Amino acid sequence: MAVGQFKIGVIIQARLGSTRLPNKVMLPMPLGSERTIISEIIERVKDVSEISNVIVATSISKVNDDLESYIDSLKVECYRGSENDVLSRFYEIVIKHNFEYVIRLTGDNPIVDNILLKEFISNFISNDLDYSYSNNLPLGCNFEMMKASEIIKAYKNTEDLFDKEHVTPYIKRFAKKTEDFLFNNIGVINNLRLTIDYASDYAFINLIYTMLKNKSKSVKNIIKLIEGNLWLLDINNTNFQKKEFKNIDEEIENILPLIKERELYRLKKLLINL
Repeated sequence: MAVGQFKIGVIIQARLGSTRLPNKVMLPMPLGSERTIISEIIERVKDVSEISNVIVATSISKVNDDLESYIDSLKVECYRGSENDVLSRFYEIVIKHNFEYVIRLTGDNPIVDNILLKEFISNFISNDLDYSYSNNLPLGCNFEMMKASEIIKAYKNTEDLFDKEHVTPYIKRFAKKTEDFLFNNIGVINNLRLTIDYASDYAFINLIYTMLKNKSKSVKNIIKLIEGNLWLLDINNTNFQKKEFKNIDEEIENILPLIKERELYRLKKLLINL
């Protein structure tokens, strides 16, 4: 069955309450233009004909009032729901729009490669998957897609606060037909961050836009640019990617490589013996 016969919704999680880079989703992208990080994501997604609708999902917190007004000005729906139960926002949107499939994006990842997204969607539909995540693109560029029915199941069956806040953990655990998707002919560059958490991430991506000039901001073009200018990685490669952990064991496992790199052996021994 052709992909175009399905109702595929893109839900972009976004908020203005970031502590490390306040109001980041509404920062100019590129710097000096009238476009913003969030509008860049929306426009890239709209160029994918397989997608039926694009919705920005944020919370009812007053801090997001300006975001709603801005999204409204773009003629895009801004759905506001629970502050911490993000899964409930997705569930409510799915029910409202009767989506069959959902692609989940976040408002701090402006590099959406349309060609790769089309390939990802086609693979998902043709293999009748329940959940899939691509995992060999640079940080901030991967895709996550699921059947809308999996969101409904998760919402109705989990009471775990971690599941509710992060949307897909329950789906990852219980979806029957899943796939970690790998794109072909994508070079891997360690420490390449194309997400925006810090001011240096924002400066890094703006510099990429400047250096690429009128070329497509595709993943392959960006990787080619970086390979010829490895010094660019120095701009933001020491930034720490914020992660959420369910327990202390996961936190320790995540921090051990950094402790080893810095030769903090007594601290390593202490943590291992906890």
